[in-house]
Amino acid sequence: SRGGRECRSSRAFDFVTHLYSRTRDLHLYAGLFLSPFVLLFAISTVLLNHPSRPAPGKPPAKRQASIKVPPGEMGSIPHAREILGQLGVTGEMDYVRHNAKAEKLLIPVSKPGESTRVEIDLKTGTATIEQEQRGLGDALNYLHKMPGPHNVRFRGNWTYMSWWAVTTDVVVYGILFLTISGLYLWWKLKAERTVGWVLVGGGAATVALLVGAIVTA
Repeated sequence: SRGGRECRSSRAFDFVTHLYSRTRDLHLYAGLFLSPFVLLFAISTVLLNHPSRPAPGKPPAKRQASIKVPPGEMGSIPHAREILGQLGVTGEMDYVRHNAKAEKLLIPVSKPGESTRVEIDLKTGTATIEQEQRGLGDALNYLHKMPGPHNVRFRGNWTYMSWWAVTTDVVVYGILFLTISGLYLWWKLKAERTVGWVLVGGGAATVALLVGAIVTA
């Protein structure tokens, strides 16, 4: 009946209106929440693309300390983490290298803006720690590049870096949502469709031409 069709049409219109309103709100609030992260990645991208000459800084601080070599698999993450705990060194271990012949253990450790090199003489139980401060620019670059691929055995061995890994994933998914919801909101504005098609088409053509040129070069 005509009344039934009008009722179904009204419900469909209400649903579309509600969907548009909710999407617009989520797009706005998600964009506000993600904006500091996007700004951080944007600034660090500029620093990565245009690195400045490092200013002369202080030489690495060097110290020695005695440790008690713990039992366990030499060169494993838990074993190395226990040694670092004795030395008060925190950060993301880049790798652990055990030289059984020389009875040495090397553990480079990184943090945003800080680099530490720990070398342990297993015969004497003596650790040599060299620590270098690298500044804010290096810290931003480090956060931009880390944590790296999640399936690498050593990635995310520091708790804070594992949290950062989750956060960066959330930011990426959030940006995907902003892109999709932005396209939807644009499509609902009929007056803006022509300009939108020009911009989307221009962006797609630019990406295609640039990627094609790089791949075929």
